[in-house]
Amino acid sequence: MAIHRESLAPWIGASLIAVGAYVTGVLLGVADTSAQQLVLTVMLCAVVTATQLVLHRTRQLEEDVMRVYRARPSTDELMTLSSEQALASGLEDHGLPPYAAGMLRYSEAVVELLDHAVQVADTDGVDASDLVSGRGDAVALVELLSAMSGESVQLSKAAKVHTICSLWEANQDRLEQAAADLDPEYHRRWRGRHVAALRLRHGEAPSRTDTALPYRDLVAEE
Repeated sequence: MAIHRESLAPWIGASLIAVGAYVTGVLLGVADTSAQQLVLTVMLCAVVTATQLVLHRTRQLEEDVMRVYRARPSTDELMTLSSEQALASGLEDHGLPPYAAGMLRYSEAVVELLDHAVQVADTDGVDASDLVSGRGDAVALVELLSAMSGESVQLSKAAKVHTICSLWEANQDRLEQAAADLDPEYHRRWRGRHVAALRLRHGEAPSRTDTALPYRDLVAEE
């Protein structure tokens, strides 16, 4: 992976020149007056400080680029969403590939849960603004994935869709817990009806070692 870095050679060269001038002028006594020595000292401090700032900025850039790179989904994971053919290629679940189909089923289930939670909150006089916002996000994701069923998706768009789904999913545990607090019995039945959608929302079954209830997927970190 190529990282476009700022050239450090001019800054390092300037620092070496400043150090040489300081040694010659101050330590070897070439600079006779205090004013000349002060100028050389200030010049050395300024050049060395600027070089350190450039080095720090370069390291920070490399760390940011590597962090973004590591956060990207793997090529194998994206290939299930990317093809030269249309996504409507005879696959089940609206013609979508496994990951997109899993997220579509999951988002549809979330819309159902949040619909009920908003109704309960309105009846009980509880602030439902967060739930309404979450329901709107879920509806938007359902519409996005449904619209993909007849499109041709390149790798770049597949990556964007994967990122959108991942960011959306990251907020669902909190919203689901809020819905469960409003109506625990309905939430229990909802999870029972949608066990398959919850467990297969990433397009594949969780690891066989994942036996913890209530059927939460384990997501491996890179």
